[in-house]
Amino acid sequence: MKAEEVLCLCGDVSALENVSLHWDESMAAYPGGSEIVFLRDDEIVSNSRACGFDEDVTSRLLSVAEKIRSSEYMSRLAWHCYWRIFLSEAPCPPSDWPEPVELGEERGILYLLVGIGYVPLVRENHRQLGLPLEVALETVAQVKRFCDCNYSRAYKGRLGVFQSQLGWMRYYTKVPYIRLGRLEYWLQPSEKDLFVYRERETEKTIAFLPDGLTCLANGLRLSKPEEYEGLETRLTKYQDDGEKVIGTPVNPRGFVDRREVVLLRAKWDLVFKKGDMSLGMHIPSGGKMTFEECQKSLERAKEFFKEYFPDKLPVSVVCNSWIFNPELQEIFGPEANLNRFQRGLYLVPNASRHGDGLWFIFLKQWPFDLDTAPAETNLQRGILEFLKKGRRWRSGQMFILMDDIDRFCDGTYLEQFDEVMEQMK
Repeated sequence: MKAEEVLCLCGDVSALENVSLHWDESMAAYPGGSEIVFLRDDEIVSNSRACGFDEDVTSRLLSVAEKIRSSEYMSRLAWHCYWRIFLSEAPCPPSDWPEPVELGEERGILYLLVGIGYVPLVRENHRQLGLPLEVALETVAQVKRFCDCNYSRAYKGRLGVFQSQLGWMRYYTKVPYIRLGRLEYWLQPSEKDLFVYRERETEKTIAFLPDGLTCLANGLRLSKPEEYEGLETRLTKYQDDGEKVIGTPVNPRGFVDRREVVLLRAKWDLVFKKGDMSLGMHIPSGGKMTFEECQKSLERAKEFFKEYFPDKLPVSVVCNSWIFNPELQEIFGPEANLNRFQRGLYLVPNASRHGDGLWFIFLKQWPFDLDTAPAETNLQRGILEFLKKGRRWRSGQMFILMDDIDRFCDGTYLEQFDEVMEQMK
């Protein structure tokens, strides 16, 4: 059975080019509908419970799985999706594949079954890493959040998972990617082009971007060179000759400062740079993102990775997200959870596109009609008001040094930075 035949039976062949990728390879490993492990009843019950779904959802999953097993084209589509995400040598996620019309209002469940099929793979990954089972169970709960907080919210209660998020689930099964409380962490060398210095005596921290990057007059950055045309711009400055560092530092409020500083290397150490081991932080949807819960998660991460990865100790936690857009401080009050969290971190401007991250807030790809966009939450209403003023939405970056997690509090990096800049006058 060819990919085109399968899509014809699904009722939509528009994704044929993407679905056809590696079709012959996955079909060579196709075990047959009744032999696909993640579609077996016992596996579905086990995986569904592990992910945190209730008995009603599990019953619906079992009912749809029976229909998929008895259908040659749906079995092959489900297998191909699973193989592409979890078994292929290189990442090759699905993109805009159809949901079988034959399944009616339950059509999104085919991809949800693929998603919960990652449970034994995550467990095995964690076993090989020598991690405790309870952490694997904490980690696999993510697929339920993909379903409840995104897909079901977008489709008025239907069960399913967005394919863009299915593709991301591969990493849970391949690398040290672990959920600890409110946040998730991926142990890997940092890809952030950043130079972080610490004063030996006082432990004050100053960060720099590479030399010669274009930024706006306000120290924020855009994604493409052509976006700067007609706007007032300036360049970042950074030089380290081994004796001193000269440059325009990153203000931890999330922009490149205009003021130039000189740091003597006899007093300041380079403590974090690109390529150093780090924890890439991911912030799952699901609410309850209080300062206290984030603090607990960071503290757990520091101890966890020290215990289980002593030979790969991370230097810093890093993240790129709309949550670190510094303009959230303007949109919401100082006591907002996101703003308190921001002020405990060192924010860094990144070259973001207009609209970065808005999908996670509105479940709509930017640009979209501001007048018809969802306005059900304070977050949505505040951002819509910001956008209606003609403002540009952006994402941002952050870091926090592992040594600072024990003293994680509102404003530490801000106070340190201001003190250093005052001394430089």
